[in-house]
Amino acid sequence: MLCDRCKLRDAKVLYTEIINGAKSEQHLCEECATDYTSFQMEKPLLNSDMTLNSLLSTLLGAYHSNTANKPGEKKPDLVCDKCNTSYDEFLQRGRFGCSGCYKSFNNVLGKTLRGIQGAEAHTGKRPKGFMSQADNILKDLSEEERLSFELQKAIENEEFEEAARLRDIIRHLKKEETNNA
Repeated sequence: MLCDRCKLRDAKVLYTEIINGAKSEQHLCEECATDYTSFQMEKPLLNSDMTLNSLLSTLLGAYHSNTANKPGEKKPDLVCDKCNTSYDEFLQRGRFGCSGCYKSFNNVLGKTLRGIQGAEAHTGKRPKGFMSQADNILKDLSEEERLSFELQKAIENEEFEEAARLRDIIRHLKKEETNNA
């Protein structure tokens, strides 16, 4: 497909714009995307492999430079205590060296990571069908005990609507239990 703007080069970027509820899409080549939009590319996609790591490091690098220190102020040298990966190395590679990097770079990346991956802490991956020790214990509990555990967790997390819902279910179960006895 050719670029909608110059009609010369292959379109590599789908540019979607929504203004006052009106959606418009354009298929643009790299050059027109760079010129026509606020979309900036450091190097053309033709000459590089676009990976999730490179995209992440580019986004985080841009975010960090936009929220970084005032002009003339030196950027702090952040280094992971566990693996000695520096923040600059992380930006170049696009991935952390170890789980300790999350703690070491948390002040710089906390909100950004939460937005990207949904959490600030590294939890790793679990194999399919994996059950933790806590999951195994919960599996063996009665319905009322399991709900009581969930109620306590909801209270600790200050999820009071969920806690009230669980409390009502537990009361209902206890009422049924006494009626059947």
